[in-house]
Amino acid sequence: MARGWLVLRSTRFLVLGLCLCSIIIIYLTSCSLQDGQPITPKESNISCQKDHDNKSWGRHKLAVLVPFRNRLEELLEFAPYIHRYLNHQKIRHDIYVINQIDEYRFNRASLINVGFLESNTDCDYIAMHDVDLVPVTNGLPYTYPVEGPVHVASPELHPIYHYKKFVGGILLFNRFHFIKINGMSNRYWGWGREDDELFVRIKKAGLNVTRPQGITTGYKTFKHIHNKIKRPRDNKRYFNQTILTGRLDKETGVTNVRYKIDSKTKMVIEGAPVTFLNVQLECNTVLTPWCLKPEDQVELRKKLGLPMPKFK
Repeated sequence: MARGWLVLRSTRFLVLGLCLCSIIIIYLTSCSLQDGQPITPKESNISCQKDHDNKSWGRHKLAVLVPFRNRLEELLEFAPYIHRYLNHQKIRHDIYVINQIDEYRFNRASLINVGFLESNTDCDYIAMHDVDLVPVTNGLPYTYPVEGPVHVASPELHPIYHYKKFVGGILLFNRFHFIKINGMSNRYWGWGREDDELFVRIKKAGLNVTRPQGITTGYKTFKHIHNKIKRPRDNKRYFNQTILTGRLDKETGVTNVRYKIDSKTKMVIEGAPVTFLNVQLECNTVLTPWCLKPEDQVELRKKLGLPMPKFK
Protein backbone atom coordinates (compact mmCIF):
# COMPACT_ATOMS: atom_id res chain seq x y z
CA MET A 1 0.00 0.00 0.00
CA ALA A 2 1.39 3.36 -1.05
CA ARG A 3 4.73 1.68 -1.86
CA GLY A 4 5.58 3.94 -4.81
CA TRP A 5 5.64 7.23 -2.93
CA LEU A 6 7.31 5.61 0.08
CA VAL A 7 10.25 4.35 -2.01
CA LEU A 8 10.67 7.69 -3.79
CA ARG A 9 10.40 9.86 -0.70
CA SER A 10 12.52 7.51 1.45
CA THR A 11 15.28 7.52 -1.18
CA ARG A 12 15.24 11.30 -1.38
CA PHE A 13 15.27 11.70 2.39
CA LEU A 14 18.04 9.12 2.73
CA VAL A 15 20.24 11.20 0.43
CA LEU A 16 19.44 14.33 2.45
CA GLY A 17 20.29 12.51 5.68
CA LEU A 18 23.63 11.37 4.31
CA CYS A 19 24.41 14.90 3.13
CA LEU A 20 23.56 16.29 6.56
CA CYS A 21 25.83 13.81 8.26
CA SER A 22 28.64 14.62 5.83
CA ILE A 23 28.22 18.34 6.42
CA ILE A 24 28.38 17.80 10.17
CA ILE A 25 31.54 15.74 9.86
CA ILE A 26 33.27 18.32 7.66
CA TYR A 27 32.12 21.22 9.79
CA LEU A 28 33.26 19.62 13.03
CA THR A 29 36.54 18.21 11.65
CA SER A 30 35.85 14.78 13.04
CA CYS A 31 38.47 12.17 13.88
CA SER A 32 38.54 8.41 14.26
CA LEU A 33 38.10 6.92 17.72
CA GLN A 34 38.29 3.30 16.65
CA ASP A 35 40.63 0.97 18.54
CA GLY A 36 41.65 3.84 20.80
CA GLN A 37 43.95 5.31 18.13
CA PRO A 38 42.86 8.92 17.57
CA ILE A 39 43.92 10.83 14.49
CA THR A 40 45.44 14.22 15.25
CA PRO A 41 42.64 16.77 14.80
CA LYS A 42 43.08 19.59 12.34
CA GLU A 43 41.66 22.19 14.70
CA SER A 44 43.21 22.92 18.07
CA ASN A 45 39.82 23.16 19.82
CA ILE A 46 38.91 19.57 18.94
CA SER A 47 40.27 16.82 21.15
CA CYS A 48 40.10 13.08 20.49
CA GLN A 49 41.24 12.01 23.94
CA LYS A 50 39.07 9.29 25.47
CA ASP A 51 38.67 11.22 28.71
CA HIS A 52 35.03 10.10 28.79
CA ASP A 53 36.00 6.48 29.44
CA ASN A 54 38.46 6.61 32.31
CA LYS A 55 38.08 3.21 33.95
CA SER A 56 39.42 4.55 37.25
CA TRP A 57 36.09 6.40 37.57
CA GLY A 58 34.24 3.14 38.26
CA ARG A 59 32.85 0.05 36.61
CA HIS A 60 29.55 1.56 35.38
CA LYS A 61 29.25 3.33 32.04
CA LEU A 62 26.44 5.52 30.75
CA ALA A 63 25.03 5.62 27.21
CA VAL A 64 23.53 9.06 26.60
CA LEU A 65 20.76 8.45 24.03
CA VAL A 66 19.68 11.56 22.12
CA PRO A 67 16.66 11.14 19.79
CA PHE A 68 17.25 13.57 16.96
CA ARG A 69 15.90 15.21 13.82
CA ASN A 70 16.72 18.65 12.41
CA ARG A 71 18.30 19.93 15.63
CA LEU A 72 21.84 20.71 14.49
CA GLU A 73 22.13 24.03 16.35
CA GLU A 74 20.99 22.43 19.60
CA LEU A 75 23.33 19.47 19.12
CA LEU A 76 26.36 21.74 18.64
CA GLU A 77 25.64 23.26 22.04
CA PHE A 78 24.44 20.12 23.80
CA ALA A 79 27.19 17.60 23.00
CA PRO A 80 30.26 19.48 24.31
CA TYR A 81 28.32 20.77 27.30
CA ILE A 82 26.99 17.40 28.52
CA HIS A 83 30.40 15.83 27.84
CA ARG A 84 32.09 18.34 30.15
CA TYR A 85 29.31 18.02 32.72
CA LEU A 86 29.64 14.24 32.93
CA ASN A 87 33.44 14.42 32.99
CA HIS A 88 33.20 16.80 35.92
CA GLN A 89 31.20 14.13 37.76
CA LYS A 90 33.66 11.46 36.57
CA ILE A 91 30.89 9.55 34.80
CA ARG A 92 32.15 7.15 32.13
CA HIS A 93 29.94 7.74 29.13
CA ASP A 94 29.30 7.48 25.40
CA ILE A 95 26.99 9.87 23.52
CA TYR A 96 24.69 8.43 20.84
CA VAL A 97 22.69 10.67 18.53
CA ILE A 98 19.90 8.66 16.91
CA ASN A 99 18.89 10.61 13.81
CA GLN A 100 15.58 9.71 12.16
CA ILE A 101 16.01 10.04 8.38
CA ASP A 102 12.82 8.41 7.07
CA GLU A 103 9.74 10.33 5.89
CA TYR A 104 7.52 9.36 8.81
CA ARG A 105 6.56 11.61 11.69
CA PHE A 106 9.10 11.85 14.50
CA ASN A 107 9.08 8.91 16.92
CA ARG A 108 11.13 9.73 20.01
CA ALA A 109 10.31 6.50 21.84
CA SER A 110 11.32 4.21 18.98
CA LEU A 111 14.58 6.11 18.54
CA ILE A 112 15.37 5.54 22.21
CA ASN A 113 14.65 1.84 21.74
CA VAL A 114 17.03 1.82 18.77
CA GLY A 115 19.69 3.64 20.77
CA PHE A 116 19.39 1.10 23.54
CA LEU A 117 19.92 -1.77 21.10
CA GLU A 118 22.73 -0.11 19.16
CA SER A 119 24.74 1.28 22.08
CA ASN A 120 27.75 -0.69 23.26
CA THR A 121 27.03 -3.43 25.76
CA ASP A 122 29.77 -2.08 28.04
CA CYS A 123 27.30 0.75 28.75
CA ASP A 124 25.26 -0.82 31.52
CA TYR A 125 22.82 2.06 31.89
CA ILE A 126 21.24 4.71 29.68
CA ALA A 127 20.06 8.29 29.85
CA MET A 128 17.12 9.22 27.64
CA HIS A 129 18.20 12.79 27.02
CA ASP A 130 16.44 15.57 25.09
CA VAL A 131 18.90 17.52 22.95
CA ASP A 132 17.35 20.85 23.96
CA LEU A 133 17.72 20.40 27.72
CA VAL A 134 21.06 20.97 29.48
CA PRO A 135 21.73 21.02 33.23
CA VAL A 136 23.16 24.28 34.56
CA THR A 137 23.21 23.25 38.23
CA ASN A 138 25.96 21.08 39.67
CA GLY A 139 25.17 17.89 41.54
CA LEU A 140 22.39 16.41 39.42
CA PRO A 141 22.55 12.59 39.63
CA TYR A 142 23.88 10.86 36.49
CA THR A 143 25.25 7.90 38.45
CA TYR A 144 24.15 4.29 37.98
CA PRO A 145 20.47 3.83 38.96
CA VAL A 146 20.45 0.75 41.18
CA GLU A 147 16.91 0.51 42.53
CA GLY A 148 14.96 1.86 39.56
CA PRO A 149 14.75 4.71 37.06
CA VAL A 150 16.05 8.12 38.12
CA HIS A 151 14.26 11.13 36.70
CA VAL A 152 16.91 13.85 36.55
CA ALA A 153 14.59 16.46 34.99
CA SER A 154 11.97 16.13 37.71
CA PRO A 155 8.73 18.17 37.71
CA GLU A 156 10.12 20.32 40.53
CA LEU A 157 13.11 21.27 38.37
CA HIS A 158 12.04 21.15 34.71
CA PRO A 159 11.43 24.67 33.35
CA ILE A 160 8.16 23.73 31.59
CA TYR A 161 6.56 20.44 32.72
CA HIS A 162 5.52 20.20 36.36
CA TYR A 163 2.91 17.43 36.67
CA LYS A 164 3.65 14.54 39.04
CA LYS A 165 3.65 11.73 36.46
CA PHE A 166 6.08 13.53 34.14
CA VAL A 167 9.18 11.42 33.39
CA GLY A 168 10.44 13.15 30.25
CA GLY A 169 13.46 15.29 29.49
CA ILE A 170 16.19 13.23 31.19
CA LEU A 171 15.55 9.76 32.59
CA LEU A 172 18.12 7.15 33.67
CA PHE A 173 17.56 3.40 33.39
CA ASN A 174 19.85 0.45 33.99
CA ARG A 175 19.69 -2.14 31.22
CA PHE A 176 17.99 -4.79 33.33
CA HIS A 177 15.06 -2.54 34.25
CA PHE A 178 14.68 -1.15 30.71
CA ILE A 179 14.36 -4.69 29.37
CA LYS A 180 11.99 -5.58 32.21
CA ILE A 181 9.46 -2.95 31.06
CA ASN A 182 10.15 -3.76 27.38
CA GLY A 183 11.48 -0.27 26.76
CA MET A 184 9.13 2.28 25.26
CA SER A 185 6.04 1.94 23.08
CA ASN A 186 6.59 2.24 19.32
CA ARG A 187 3.11 3.63 18.66
CA TYR A 188 3.86 7.27 19.42
CA TRP A 189 4.42 9.08 16.13
CA GLY A 190 4.39 12.85 16.44
CA TRP A 191 5.03 14.84 19.58
CA GLY A 192 3.97 13.97 23.12
CA ARG A 193 2.40 11.35 25.40
CA GLU A 194 5.04 8.62 25.02
CA ASP A 195 6.47 9.58 28.43
CA ASP A 196 3.06 9.27 30.08
CA GLU A 197 2.74 5.72 28.73
CA LEU A 198 6.27 5.02 29.95
CA PHE A 199 5.25 6.09 33.47
CA VAL A 200 2.48 3.46 33.41
CA ARG A 201 4.95 0.80 32.26
CA ILE A 202 7.26 1.64 35.12
CA LYS A 203 4.48 1.34 37.69
CA LYS A 204 3.12 -1.90 36.19
CA ALA A 205 6.60 -3.41 36.53
CA GLY A 206 6.68 -2.55 40.23
CA LEU A 207 9.44 0.02 39.86
CA ASN A 208 9.60 3.40 41.55
CA VAL A 209 10.90 6.60 40.01
CA THR A 210 13.35 8.53 42.18
CA ARG A 211 14.26 12.17 41.67
CA PRO A 212 17.05 14.55 42.72
CA GLN A 213 17.07 15.68 46.33
CA GLY A 214 18.54 18.82 47.83
CA ILE A 215 18.55 20.85 44.61
CA THR A 216 17.60 24.45 45.43
CA THR A 217 17.66 26.05 41.98
CA GLY A 218 14.08 25.09 41.09
CA TYR A 219 13.00 25.83 37.53
CA LYS A 220 16.40 27.42 36.82
CA THR A 221 18.15 24.05 37.16
CA PHE A 222 18.13 23.50 33.38
CA LYS A 223 18.52 25.56 30.25
CA HIS A 224 15.82 24.82 27.69
CA ILE A 225 17.07 25.76 24.23
CA HIS A 226 13.93 24.94 22.26
CA ASN A 227 12.66 27.62 19.88
CA LYS A 228 8.88 27.15 19.58
CA ILE A 229 8.61 29.27 16.44
CA LYS A 230 11.57 27.71 14.65
CA ARG A 231 10.80 24.19 15.97
CA PRO A 232 7.00 23.85 16.03
CA ARG A 233 5.57 20.79 17.77
CA ASP A 234 3.95 18.13 15.59
CA ASN A 235 1.18 17.37 18.07
CA LYS A 236 -1.78 16.71 15.76
CA ARG A 237 -3.77 13.50 16.26
CA TYR A 238 -4.91 11.50 13.22
CA PHE A 239 -7.14 8.47 12.60
CA ASN A 240 -7.71 6.64 15.93
CA GLN A 241 -4.40 7.84 17.38
CA THR A 242 -5.88 9.49 20.47
CA ILE A 243 -7.73 6.33 21.54
CA LEU A 244 -4.92 3.83 20.94
CA THR A 245 -2.20 5.99 22.49
CA GLY A 246 -4.25 6.85 25.54
CA ARG A 247 -3.70 3.52 27.24
CA LEU A 248 -0.95 1.05 28.10
CA ASP A 249 0.65 -0.55 25.05
CA LYS A 250 1.17 -4.24 25.88
CA GLU A 251 2.29 -5.21 22.38
CA THR A 252 5.23 -3.04 21.29
CA GLY A 253 8.53 -2.07 22.81
CA VAL A 254 12.28 -2.49 22.56
CA THR A 255 11.91 -6.17 21.65
CA ASN A 256 10.06 -5.49 18.40
CA VAL A 257 11.05 -2.02 17.24
CA ARG A 258 11.61 -2.22 13.47
CA TYR A 259 14.34 -0.14 11.90
CA LYS A 260 17.35 -0.02 9.61
CA ILE A 261 20.71 1.56 10.41
CA ASP A 262 21.70 3.51 7.32
CA SER A 263 25.06 4.66 8.66
CA LYS A 264 27.04 4.84 11.89
CA THR A 265 29.66 7.58 12.14
CA LYS A 266 32.01 8.57 14.95
CA MET A 267 32.72 12.29 15.22
CA VAL A 268 33.93 14.85 17.72
CA ILE A 269 32.06 18.06 18.52
CA GLU A 270 34.34 20.51 20.31
CA GLY A 271 36.06 17.74 22.20
CA ALA A 272 32.95 15.61 22.73
CA PRO A 273 33.08 12.14 21.08
CA VAL A 274 29.71 11.34 19.52
CA THR A 275 28.36 8.30 17.68
CA PHE A 276 25.92 9.53 15.02
CA LEU A 277 23.38 6.96 13.80
CA ASN A 278 21.25 7.58 10.73
CA VAL A 279 18.13 5.48 11.29
CA GLN A 280 15.16 4.59 9.11
CA LEU A 281 12.20 3.50 11.20
CA GLU A 282 9.61 1.15 9.76
CA CYS A 283 5.88 1.70 10.17
CA ASN A 284 2.89 -0.56 9.66
CA THR A 285 0.40 1.90 8.20
CA VAL A 286 -2.46 -0.49 8.94
CA LEU A 287 -1.79 -0.62 12.68
CA THR A 288 -0.51 2.94 13.13
CA PRO A 289 -1.53 5.01 10.10
CA TRP A 290 -0.80 8.19 12.05
CA CYS A 291 2.90 7.63 11.39
CA LEU A 292 2.26 9.28 8.02
CA LYS A 293 2.60 13.03 7.64
CA PRO A 294 -0.66 14.77 6.56
CA GLU A 295 0.47 15.20 2.96
CA ASP A 296 1.26 11.47 2.80
CA GLN A 297 -2.13 10.38 4.15
CA VAL A 298 -4.11 11.26 1.01
CA GLU A 299 -3.94 7.86 -0.70
CA LEU A 300 -4.71 5.95 2.49
CA ARG A 301 -7.63 8.22 3.40
CA LYS A 302 -9.10 7.83 -0.07
CA LYS A 303 -8.94 4.06 0.28
CA LEU A 304 -10.63 4.19 3.69
CA GLY A 305 -13.20 6.77 2.58
CA LEU A 306 -12.06 9.32 5.15
CA PRO A 307 -11.94 13.13 4.80
CA MET A 308 -8.63 14.68 3.83
CA PRO A 309 -6.36 16.03 6.60
CA LYS A 310 -5.63 19.73 6.88
CA PHE A 311 -2.22 20.73 5.57
CA LYS A 312 -0.09 23.26 7.39
